[in-house]
Formats: sequence, structure tokens, C-alpha cells
Amino acid sequence: MNISEVLSNKIESNQTVLTEFESKELLQEIGISIPSQRLTTSIDETISAAEEIGFPLVLKLIAEDIVHKSDTGAVKLNIKDKHELEAAYKDLMNLPSQKEKKISVQKMADEPITELIIGMTTDAQFGPALMFGIGGILVELLEDVSFRIAPITEYDAKEMIHEIKGFPILDGYRGKPKADIDAIVNVLLKVSDFVIKHEEINEMDLNPVFIYEKGLICVDARIILKKK
Repeated sequence: MNISEVLSNKIESNQTVLTEFESKELLQEIGISIPSQRLTTSIDETISAAEEIGFPLVLKLIAEDIVHKSDTGAVKLNIKDKHELEAAYKDLMNLPSQKEKKISVQKMADEPITELIIGMTTDAQFGPALMFGIGGILVELLEDVSFRIAPITEYDAKEMIHEIKGFPILDGYRGKPKADIDAIVNVLLKVSDFVIKHEEINEMDLNPVFIYEKGLICVDARIILKKK
């Protein structure tokens, strides 16, 4: 995949908000782990994708006008068999959308130590700024995030991780396992490198990122490009 080509084609066609599926494909291309995913347009394709990936699964409705999927009921979690799959598919396809509807069939990720957010915004004065914090649905409530101007070093990444108030959760709080800090550092550096190389990117939102004792996986993502 030629990332520069993909991004310039999107901008040319005035599609500056990439779907979750497209965003995660780009993340996978730069070496960030995502759950196995397939894009389908019919129940038969969905069943076939499910058999290929294996249960338990997550189904998500992908449409250009649906951004916050969990708020609109466009996500079905922990689907365990074909019967649940067919019911979930029907529910999702009945949701209102003005755009073409597709289904993203994804492997259900294991329960994490906690959920993280890794993001990037473009500051008018300083350019791309990276963000890190405890993620999931609590991110706006807690506002426990750290920022650095890109490009960042490994030292910067470690500082970002250690300075959030929620760091004890990553450091084995109350006997919980310790999170793989090196994996977080690695992703922060990859995102930094990605946004420096591709100035077309205006905003990135990797949320949630599931962190484990060993490794992490980006469960949901959104990339927004600059308008031409």
C-alpha cells in the first residue's frame, strides 16, 4: 500500500474523514496492531468473514456519516455464533444512514489492563501535537492526557506516559498486572513518525487502544485529513 497515494486520493475526492476501517488499515501498514478485520456488504459475505476470522466477533456499521459508533448503537460486541451474527447484521443494517452501509467484521479483543487514547491534533503555531492518556468512554470526563509537539524521542514518549495521573493503573495498581510500557512508547514513536512524514494528516484518534502485559491492540481509530 502506498500511503501517500491513498491520502492524496482521499483529499482529491474531498473525503477528509477516513472510516474506522480505512484508518486502521493505515495503522496496520505502519506496524500498529489491530484486530483482524474484513469489510462486507451482504449477509453471506459477513458469514464467510466470520468463519475466516473466528468467533467471538465484533460487528460495526461503517458509513461516512456515522462517526461515534457506540453512541448510535452501530457496534455489536461479543458475537458468539452464526445465529447472533445474523441478528446483529440485521440490526446494524436497519440503522439510519444517508450513506452507503458496510459492515466491519472484527475479532473481539481480549479484556485489557485498561484502555488508552493516543492521538494527534494540529496546532496552528507548532504543527502536529501528540496526545496520550487513559482512553475509552471516560476520556472526556477524566481529561487525563499529556501532550508533546512532534517529532518526539523515546525519552519524550516515556515522559508522556509517566506524567498522566492514571499512570499507577499502568504500573500494576493494586496487584493488577503491569502494562507493556515499551509497546506504548513504540506506538507513540510510530504515530509521531507517521504524522511528520504525512503532513496531509490533520487529526488522529486511536481510542480505545487495549493495553496488555505484553503488547497492545488498537480497537478503534479515526484519521482526519486537511482539506485541499
